[in-house]
Amino acid sequence: MNLNLYKFDALEKELEGLPPLHRIAFAASCCERLLPNYNAFSFLENWGDPSVLRTALNEVWQILQGKPVDAALIRRLIKDCEDVIPDSDDFGGLSDMEAQEAAIAICNTLEACLNPTPQQIIRVANCVTNTIDAFIPHGDKSFNVSESKVGLKKLEEAIASHPLAVREMAKQSEDLRFLKQADKLDPDFVEWLRTSFNNDGKSLIDLG
Repeated sequence: MNLNLYKFDALEKELEGLPPLHRIAFAASCCERLLPNYNAFSFLENWGDPSVLRTALNEVWQILQGKPVDAALIRRLIKDCEDVIPDSDDFGGLSDMEAQEAAIAICNTLEACLNPTPQQIIRVANCVTNTIDAFIPHGDKSFNVSESKVGLKKLEEAIASHPLAVREMAKQSEDLRFLKQADKLDPDFVEWLRTSFNNDGKSLIDLG
């Protein structure tokens, strides 16, 4: 497979070939790499509640371990997560956007527990792209490519070739490869997927 940070055609095709729970597992893995961004924001701004998002994502992992889906609970968790999404008007830094994308990704993953279509999972992957796309030009001081200098296409190519983006695409590819090989989601495999991003508790953009 040849995943692209900005184009989701290849990812959607891979997701179409996966069972519904496997799709949700892919999304949950993405969320684990996004969640530390919210934690970092909450610590920096003394706002929000990371435990709300952690509780919601834990529910997804429990479903992947065999817990029946409780639609009412899922809806309540989505509302809880929406309530702790920061408003950009109240904060002036990049961290609020990163926190927003983490929370939105978890909301979309919860929605996927009710409607696990490939398109719903793509919404989670889009949160990953939004996070990387915003962070690299503004959060990496060594990155000196700008749209005004090279145009949007060249900028996206530069971002997509950045080590953080390359690492994330490699992890998504790894997750998909193992999910395709797994006939069922046994507890050991689910636990591996939950913890397999070994980054000392930091996010996909090395925050946390």
